[in-house]
Amino acid sequence: MDLLDPLAWVIIFGSFLSTAISSAFGIGGGFVMIAILSTILPITAMVPVHSVMMVGLSLSRTWYFRKDIHYPIVIPFVIGALIGAIAGTSLYIGLPEAFIAFSVATLMLLAVWLPDINFKRAFPHPFFLIGLLHSFLSALFSFGGIFQPVMVRTKLNKLQITATLAAGLMFMNAFKIVGYVTFGFDFSPYMLVMLLAILVAFPAAKLGKAMLHKISEKQFRHVFKIIMTIFAARLLYRAWVLI
Repeated sequence: MDLLDPLAWVIIFGSFLSTAISSAFGIGGGFVMIAILSTILPITAMVPVHSVMMVGLSLSRTWYFRKDIHYPIVIPFVIGALIGAIAGTSLYIGLPEAFIAFSVATLMLLAVWLPDINFKRAFPHPFFLIGLLHSFLSALFSFGGIFQPVMVRTKLNKLQITATLAAGLMFMNAFKIVGYVTFGFDFSPYMLVMLLAILVAFPAAKLGKAMLHKISEKQFRHVFKIIMTIFAARLLYRAWVLI
């Protein structure tokens, strides 16, 4: 994919938009990015490329929110994420395309429409275990679904939640990238697009931080659910065609 392809610029803009959303609301950006990639890239490429995009998204947020990182959570999460990433990426390379598409779409729908679950009641502080499980699922489907719900139920403030999520996910996605390369995925066709996507994430994170208290989170979540449902439905259709 080169820069003469208009779809390359859709991915780059998607990185900007995703980073701004994650910086402003703490969550949501990763879903926007996987939704965009799912409409453009081959099914087998969207999850590994998404990991690279998420490194840019998380790296920029980690930098701008670095003073608010809560390390007692980040450190055990990262240790668990290393194990989960190795296990997940080793399995991902052999998964059928239809299974990947169906699983990602299903998880997207569950994430935006299921009622909130109080993970903290079942797991008070097991951030090593959360890192392991979240990273394993994320390596397979780009969606862990555990770390964010637990974080929003901690006693940390909004800035700390955003910073801690960014730092933990930055390391997790870096581990995943190493795993995909180790087990045979070739990133080279997407290298230039990924580089530019990472670069635009830095001004996007700054913009998102400035918007942190200026946008209604309730309105954002409503629009977000509708958009993600549309993307998930399209991905389910791709899975159906591949069967």
